[in-house]
Amino acid sequence: MKIEEIELINVLIPLASSSLPKPVGRNYGAYMLVRIKCDNGLEGIGEGYCGNGTAAVAAVITDMLAPEIIGQEATQIGYLYERMIRSGYYFGRGLIFSCAVSAVEMALWDVVGKHFGAPVYALLGGMARRMVAPYPTLRAIIRETEEKGVPAYASMQTFSTPEEVAAIAKEAVRAGFRSVKLHQVDLFSVKATREALGDRIEITMDPNGFFNTLEAERFAKGLAEYDVGWLEEPIWPPDDYKALAKLRRRSPVPIAGGENESTIWGFERIFAIESFDILQPEVLVVGGILESFKVFSMAQSRNVPLAPHNFRFGPVLAASIHLSLLFSNVVILETPWFKLEADLLREGPIISKGYAKLADLPGLGISLDKDVVKDYCVKEFPRK
Repeated sequence: MKIEEIELINVLIPLASSSLPKPVGRNYGAYMLVRIKCDNGLEGIGEGYCGNGTAAVAAVITDMLAPEIIGQEATQIGYLYERMIRSGYYFGRGLIFSCAVSAVEMALWDVVGKHFGAPVYALLGGMARRMVAPYPTLRAIIRETEEKGVPAYASMQTFSTPEEVAAIAKEAVRAGFRSVKLHQVDLFSVKATREALGDRIEITMDPNGFFNTLEAERFAKGLAEYDVGWLEEPIWPPDDYKALAKLRRRSPVPIAGGENESTIWGFERIFAIESFDILQPEVLVVGGILESFKVFSMAQSRNVPLAPHNFRFGPVLAASIHLSLLFSNVVILETPWFKLEADLLREGPIISKGYAKLADLPGLGISLDKDVVKDYCVKEFPRK
């Protein structure tokens, strides 16, 4: 099964109309799809949207990666990964490059799974039969994962006022989630959300590297009053792992992170100085499914809980579920809490009542809705 072509398709689906508060930001429904076509007629789908860096990711795929793998045997994913990653020896190996590799590698797993008639998690060893906690702090009553389901939390967008944040969080809880994540930088939003949700719902915080070291420590101490499950990458830059390790030793709430790191060598830096209580690798950033498998294994060997990062509905969500099913140290998975006016996938993962489940299909377990792809196809994305 030889690789014949790599096609890139930009899709932008607007948010669904709603009477609820409008979030800050744009492009929540953006996808740069990567379609790999093979000589036997099979196709695999990956995803590589990376905000304002998406055009750069596309250029890396077209100019650097495609020449390395077109004409090669698609089932040899480990070999193809090495060809791609080593092609970045000169002027490569940053996160843009890693995201490009991840997007292509994801599509390879999809087509290989279809070739063998098996889901990706089965090709990687099969689902771990395990007990997991549906909260990131592991303080909950233990319950068994539903078959092919991973405990999931509702990851919210950024909103303008504490009242808006609390209102959206209540909607997530009504939908069955028992853990929500806020992307705010103020304690008022945490207070309002805690008062709205009560004490039985987990709240976590992600200020996206907003603070310096002193501000982050003060913020962490303020969060303790509201029983927050974790504080995620609060310091700029997010790869200042020494500063994050120092904060972890002083913080009254667990420190989480890792979404901005790639490759096993990058994560070794994190493990070496124990920067995080909870690790959050993202398959699109790490280098793909196989490299993520290695990182998840590294975390498991060190007894570090995993809460994989994912703010997407498409192939990245599917890949994240496959990986999460393989490891007993995955405690919860991030899933976006917003609705688009159309579904990219005709068949794919289902998020229901606080669990993320796979469709019963080979490969990544997804099929595109061709009409939606056609109707919402764009030449380029607006700035985020």
